[in-house]
Amino acid sequence: MGQLWATSTQGGLLYSPLLSKETNHAAQPLLRFKQFCDMKMEAGKNKGETFLFDKYGNIDTGGGTLTETATIPQHGFRVYQGTGTLYEWGNSVPWTRKYESLSQIGQRGPVQRVLSDDLAKTLDTAVEAQFDACKVRYNATSTTTGTFHTNGTDTETQTSALNRYHAKTIYDYLWNTLNAPPYFADGEDYGGVLSQNAARGIFNDCETVQMYTQFPMKGEIGRYSQLRMVKTNHGLSNAVGNGSAYGEAYFFGNNTVMEGIAISPIIVPKEVTDYQRSRGLAWYAILGYKIYWA
Repeated sequence: MGQLWATSTQGGLLYSPLLSKETNHAAQPLLRFKQFCDMKMEAGKNKGETFLFDKYGNIDTGGGTLTETATIPQHGFRVYQGTGTLYEWGNSVPWTRKYESLSQIGQRGPVQRVLSDDLAKTLDTAVEAQFDACKVRYNATSTTTGTFHTNGTDTETQTSALNRYHAKTIYDYLWNTLNAPPYFADGEDYGGVLSQNAARGIFNDCETVQMYTQFPMKGEIGRYSQLRMVKTNHGLSNAVGNGSAYGEAYFFGNNTVMEGIAISPIIVPKEVTDYQRSRGLAWYAILGYKIYWA
């Protein structure tokens, strides 16, 4: 339908002088997952809809000591190739010339903000779907026990909130079992994206001993056991396990999801039609996402 002046919920109320010109928008989920992607710019522009990216294994033989007259040994490493698909993405909001002419609030500003919110939610959800393709699952079966599954499926029922024990267990698994390189440049910390209930569980368990440290990253709520965590209100279930009382979370090292970009997200105006009576704005992009390792 779009925006019509005759319908108050579609914009007629914007005329009211009692409303602040700073239009109040409904709270929108904040973009959380996309910030952890690796970007491959211009991945498919003029090259077809498939984008390729390289993945690197460890060197096949480790280094060691040398004798004075020996040459330095030469070894190689394996290169793997990942494949993703580029898609068109977009959404739009049309409006009439009457709606634009009579509104006391500039039309393009509010519409652009609404579209930006929709863009963030849509693309963040697409990235989360790639996170969800991971094979390793962890289930908190009690406050001091947990089970790992490596086939991408968890068949147990969660019976405990995420706490310090589980955070340390997950870190140990990433570091010792998977030998996963840490996500952050300091070479020490892994990343995490948590639902509200998952974040609440670990926050409650840590704040009593003041062990939770804050860092200035988008959405970040703190760091514990070399896990830096951000919170999200979409993409993750906040009602899993026994009594639907617990929440989901992801923890990860380096190389999470590759983002292939042919056209970065942009806001574009609609071609004016119907004798300049039909207007609109849209967001548009050509890009795709693919998990690195699965």
